[in-house]
Amino acid sequence: MLSTKRVIFLAGLTLGCAVSLFADGQVIGRLIKASVSGVDTTKLYEPLVTISQSSILALRSFTLKLSGVRERDSKQYEFYNDEGTGNPVIWRRRTRGVTVRPLNAYITVNPGPDNTNTIVINYEYRGRRGFGNVVYVIATEQ
Repeated sequence: MLSTKRVIFLAGLTLGCAVSLFADGQVIGRLIKASVSGVDTTKLYEPLVTISQSSILALRSFTLKLSGVRERDSKQYEFYNDEGTGNPVIWRRRTRGVTVRPLNAYITVNPGPDNTNTIVINYEYRGRRGFGNVVYVIATEQ
């Protein structure tokens, strides 16, 4: 059985993640699912999320803003990909201005029915408590 990481990686390769997810700018999406280390955390966040992407020279950045039901649950993630490294699939994460190097970070776009896209953000990290995995599934319109 394939692991989630491998499935997302293969999906990213087949979809050609070297192209932009969407044009530079901001998009409002709907949070379908959120999980941290296998625990469903979707109820902690408002259903609408803000996604923005920009590209300057060979550096692409992707920002995800999640509004929490309670203020302390709000999160903002910033991922970047330096296309000069030769790997358009693996992203890095930046938090509070400091680059965090996750084990793996994948952002893939799956086209869906009725002119919609499903964005899957999956990153794995090693922290104080050991290994962790965060997954966000977001639906957007094209």
